[in-house]
Amino acid sequence: MAARILFALPGLHGGGAERVVVTVLRHLDRARFEPHLLVAAAVGPYLGEVPADVPVHAVGATRLRRALPGLVRAVWRLRPAAIASTQGYMNFALLLARPLLPRTRLVVREVIGERYLENSRHRDLLYRWYLRRVRLADRIVTQSDGAAREIAARVDARPGQVARIYNPVDVTRVLNEARAGERPYAGAGPHVVAAGRVGPQKGFDLLLEAFARARVEGATLTVLGEGPDRAALVRRADDLGIGPAVRFVGFQSNPYRYFAAADVFALSSRYEGLPNVVLEALAAGCPVVACACSDGVRELVRDGVNGLLVPPEDPGALAAALGRLLRSPEERARLRAQIAPTLAPFAAPTVVRAWERMFDDVLAA
Repeated sequence: MAARILFALPGLHGGGAERVVVTVLRHLDRARFEPHLLVAAAVGPYLGEVPADVPVHAVGATRLRRALPGLVRAVWRLRPAAIASTQGYMNFALLLARPLLPRTRLVVREVIGERYLENSRHRDLLYRWYLRRVRLADRIVTQSDGAAREIAARVDARPGQVARIYNPVDVTRVLNEARAGERPYAGAGPHVVAAGRVGPQKGFDLLLEAFARARVEGATLTVLGEGPDRAALVRRADDLGIGPAVRFVGFQSNPYRYFAAADVFALSSRYEGLPNVVLEALAAGCPVVACACSDGVRELVRDGVNGLLVPPEDPGALAAALGRLLRSPEERARLRAQIAPTLAPFAAPTVVRAWERMFDDVLAA
């Protein structure tokens, strides 16, 4: 009999955690596991990507105190063998509610994230409480080896409690979708692409400054994504004198055609876990220039092999790396030819097998 696994997410709004869960749901072995999905509200661009055979259960509330009763009722109704929770208040809610839940295994996907609580004036207090509670999880899944070491030290983890499972990328799907639609760029280029929520975390202000400093003739910069800083960044591009070369094109349901047709993907983030967007850009065959802002980035982008790494929050270093690749088609071709082997540990079938082994292990414990 297949073990029922309840994956829990705050929403399906297009973020990296949602992409990870949707990819795992698509590939999970149905002969061994019966996946269900629990969300705050069944809306968002990723809802249509949830496999048709996966039931979606909506709590109907987005605030923690209002979501708890619905979450507890859903778990009692479904009686899953294990719950796999990731991101935001869903982790908080399940850790808080665990004494009220039926017997089940709890797996928490953790990104070492006090910086993700930066909008809360109680950040330090909340994160200290969270670390005390997360130690009670049956398994703690991290995105990188570096994060696994850090969380194990922070929570004084039990042997085998922390498991590193990389984010998955469905290379075949990325390549198939990359071929759909018209070429998204005009002119010969070279073309730089970036993607993510247009807010402080992604460092697009740093990228604009770096792109202006690089000063490569004919180069364009295209930014995919929505967010509160868009208008200010458009003005900043004009102030830097690069307005005509910069486009903010909003959320794209198929970003892969932008990645495949670009010459360089730029990650200018101030902090990250293991960025799915870099995985997808590499899967589309685009070399990367990335700010080395986390262990996940450093484990994914291999400096001089599939891209270039620069120090975080350093527009000068970012400008130098961009200029180096944009002026050298030969180096871009060399990096592009070396991408495929570096993606092997992140390929969806490989990563989903790791999830399955982890579920087998935690259910047998």
